[in-house]
Amino acid sequence: MAITVALLILAVPVLAQTPELTSAKNINKHIWTRGAFGSGIAISQSDPMNFELLKLGIAGVKLVTEDAESVVKTGVLYFGEDKYRLRDVVIGNATASATIYYNDTQVGTISLDSYLKGDREIWAGTLTLNGETYNAYIIQIPKVVRAVEKAKYIYQYCKDHPVICRGVMKAVGSEICDPEGDGTTCLDQIKAYCEDNPDEARCKALRIAYCKMHPEDADCRAEMTGVCQNDNTDNACRVLTAVYNKNIQKRPTVADKMPEWFHTIRAKIANAGPTTAAGV
Repeated sequence: MAITVALLILAVPVLAQTPELTSAKNINKHIWTRGAFGSGIAISQSDPMNFELLKLGIAGVKLVTEDAESVVKTGVLYFGEDKYRLRDVVIGNATASATIYYNDTQVGTISLDSYLKGDREIWAGTLTLNGETYNAYIIQIPKVVRAVEKAKYIYQYCKDHPVICRGVMKAVGSEICDPEGDGTTCLDQIKAYCEDNPDEARCKALRIAYCKMHPEDADCRAEMTGVCQNDNTDNACRVLTAVYNKNIQKRPTVADKMPEWFHTIRAKIANAGPTTAAGV
């Protein structure tokens, strides 16, 4: 837990100091999408006794002004006590990659895929740094997403998909209000309601609906994993299985370490043939 708290504390200010963000003045900055985010180890491919501890934070940081908002992907890597900046960051569906810089000099690259071990997400891949190539392993830091953060994602989901948002609410109860007809007034009402009632069925359904459309977010994958451990019939499990299955196809031997629900849904998908992951 101490490592978890420490990395979370250092992440936001360090990420905010990256070149992509330092020029942004008087802007609200907060982590919006988490990619590979945790601690682990790098082991040299040429000498297994040459290893080093890692701490890694890759994220999409949302910049908000009075007039506009955008998300900048950035990151930081600690190799032992040495700190490196990450640029050219790509956050995919259970994948992450970046170019590594020390000051303004490129010194390496990192490319990772994630897998599940029980209810934990593990990242594995290749780190090249200062001429040496390592196998890198990162244990994703679990984050307890606060109600106010969940409500922000719900607000964004209903803003982008008002008709579907209304349908999700009605599928598990009644609509809180009409996001299509009442616009921002309703969005603010939904946000406030879900901040106060994060575990209410409609709020949970809206959060999962958002996550099914954003499997690139590690926090969303964690939330969907929690759902699938209790109910593998939820459509979120099909979305999540499709995401992890792409990584399993690269390294089939890792499949044995995946949880039981994954194998159940994977078999169902294979038997049913090609499917399209819906956002609802």
